Amino acid sequence: MQSKLINDMRFGYTTGSCATAAAKAAAMGLFIGNIPDEVEIDTPSGVKLHLKIHEKQLSSESATCAVQKDAGDDPDVTNGCFVHAKVERMATHAIEIDGGDGVGRVTKPGLQIPVGQAAINPVPRRMIEEAVRGIIGKDAGAKVVISVPTGRALGERTFNPKLGIVGGISIIGTTGIVRPMSEDAFQTSLLCGLDIARGSGYDTVALVPGSLGERSLLGLANVAKEQVVQISNFVGFMLKATGERGFKKVIVAGHPGKLAKLLRGDFHTHSAVSKPANDILIETVSQYIRTAHPPDEIINKLKESPTVEGIVELLKDSGFLRVMNNVAEEIEVKVRDFLQVKATIIPEMVGIILFDMKGAVIGISHNAQTWLNTTKTK
Repeated sequence: MQSKLINDMRFGYTTGSCATAAAKAAAMGLFIGNIPDEVEIDTPSGVKLHLKIHEKQLSSESATCAVQKDAGDDPDVTNGCFVHAKVERMATHAIEIDGGDGVGRVTKPGLQIPVGQAAINPVPRRMIEEAVRGIIGKDAGAKVVISVPTGRALGERTFNPKLGIVGGISIIGTTGIVRPMSEDAFQTSLLCGLDIARGSGYDTVALVPGSLGERSLLGLANVAKEQVVQISNFVGFMLKATGERGFKKVIVAGHPGKLAKLLRGDFHTHSAVSKPANDILIETVSQYIRTAHPPDEIINKLKESPTVEGIVELLKDSGFLRVMNNVAEEIEVKVRDFLQVKATIIPEMVGIILFDMKGAVIGISHNAQTWLNTTKTK
């Protein structure tokens, strides 16, 4: 079942809702005697879902069934997978929830779920427990095992390996429904990286737009993988979150194609809301190299460069790459100004490192260089 949202885009339902519906249907089979073809569940968003039940198996000792995930119009890697629930009776009155094949296990501290437990988040756990309790009553107990047969492969296409969740996907969802192209959901997944860094005891975190920055920084500095957090285009959102979590040092590292946009005050760097960084980078670079009285042709070539990487290569070839250190310093000032306004706790140190597309350092602020020296560079 889906409903329509703005622009006729369909919402879907989360893996948490799938697990809840499958668990409810399996409980009905074991405790009432018949696994239904469809069940209704309540979601935290207030939307009631009617979900179809598949792959029904019933015996005197257990019941198993599945619900197929439908992400609506959201590009979710778990779309179409089957989420299974197996329900068995327990001698106690408790409801025990665990993960089976294809549901990941938490191996790092800092997430909502303790290390060693199945990656079934608190809201889905509560949904499952309430749905099953509504069927079996207060005087009975049940063990619920959630599994996703294709989950191991799907988990490798998510953030889970980075977050230390191994063996499958997470059973997630705070509202029970999936809103198409949800930035909120993506941002929430990014915050997990900060939580792991803090939970692991680190007071320094490095924010990188993507894999280029992560690979480059790990190859440059003696830092743990848990300290390097990908932030995509949500620079401002993640910077603010570092303050909320009390990090003392924040390094922002990546290609100037992304980070030079901060010079304009664009702390959401997606191309849909922030134009390319060529103009602002050329403007900033030019004001520094003019003091060295370069030939006019260098300034003209800078203006003609169609890409930021082309600007970087021109600076290398003309012997002016050092001005990228000035660019890094100016970006650092913008980041500090942002944090002064947005963050509840201001980090003691902020530093900027700029890499080219090959992962070489092309610009670094003084603070970042000082930090880098203390990490005993490789």
